[in-house]
Amino acid sequence: MRQGCATLVGFAALLASVAFPRVAHAGNMDPTPERLVVQPPGLPPGQTCQSVARDPGALVSAGLRPQDFPCRPDNPAFANLVSELGFAIAPSAFTPARTTGVGGFQMSVEASYTRISSDRSYWHLGTRGQKDSSTNTQSIVNASPDSLIQVYALKVRKGLPYGFELAGSFGFIANTELWVGGGDVRWAMLEGFRTGVLGYLPDVSIGGGVRTVVGDSRFYLTTVGIDVKASKPIPIADSSQLIPSIGYQRLIIYGDSNVVDSTPNVDALRECGYNGIDPASGAPICRNNLPNGQPNTVDFANTFTFQKVRVHRNRGLVSLHYRYEILWLGSQFSFDITDPKDENPFLVGNRQWTLSFEGGVFF
Repeated sequence: MRQGCATLVGFAALLASVAFPRVAHAGNMDPTPERLVVQPPGLPPGQTCQSVARDPGALVSAGLRPQDFPCRPDNPAFANLVSELGFAIAPSAFTPARTTGVGGFQMSVEASYTRISSDRSYWHLGTRGQKDSSTNTQSIVNASPDSLIQVYALKVRKGLPYGFELAGSFGFIANTELWVGGGDVRWAMLEGFRTGVLGYLPDVSIGGGVRTVVGDSRFYLTTVGIDVKASKPIPIADSSQLIPSIGYQRLIIYGDSNVVDSTPNVDALRECGYNGIDPASGAPICRNNLPNGQPNTVDFANTFTFQKVRVHRNRGLVSLHYRYEILWLGSQFSFDITDPKDENPFLVGNRQWTLSFEGGVFF
């Protein structure tokens, strides 16, 4: 009992040490969907829909109606951002085909590094970036997005009767304020045979998992993975095993938008001088007028929701685990088998891959 408690305390300390970089660099890769906008046509040179909201009088002076230049959602950019982020937080299926067994239990810390198309505009505009050190103001574009999305998580697995296994995972995305959690279920239809004809066959299992992101109310991101895996333990000593695995995963990414304010630094109620709703038209009643005498309702048009995102991807899984008594170590490479554009023509980024590592204990 004392040894088990010491192990749990040690792993809690390890997870805390992994989280320290998050405190020092939090926020540079936080999503900023409000920047993913399409500029309206006909804007005067040097103007954007955001600048019109800040100073609508400038367009009135130019003989234009500022109400005609609202920010509109850049739906393809949002879809690409969600797809690549969803690939990074998806269920990893980072386990051999064989379950832990009814009496087995595994706990580990998992680190995953996923390649993204960081040169694309949706990462430059869609993530926060660093503050200006001289003015302490937030940038309007991320000049150098991270090329890898880092996800760190604590994972536990527990075997059940009849070849079933449940797992849970909870962690965070480094350099953001986002958290990731979810669970998995696995059924090993063929496992544990070591003698006779069946002893030559690999362990085979099917599994499914869900991961969801929390920490940002402007969008919702959930991923579902369905996989099939095969593995074969190779004894290398009395208490040691190498366990190579291969697998296939069908990945489905669900991205949904809440109401997004594309001009968060402009208060529509204050600019309007809001005085309630006109019961006849439903329009806001404003005390403040533009230079042309019209009520200043310009910024009310700068909120929107993005179109729903549904992405389907095919991933290959190749992993290797090492077990020595209770020590459990592993590495996995997961990758796009097919080009994501084949099923999702609105995607423009490159194929992605994830390199994962884990270390833990196996009782």
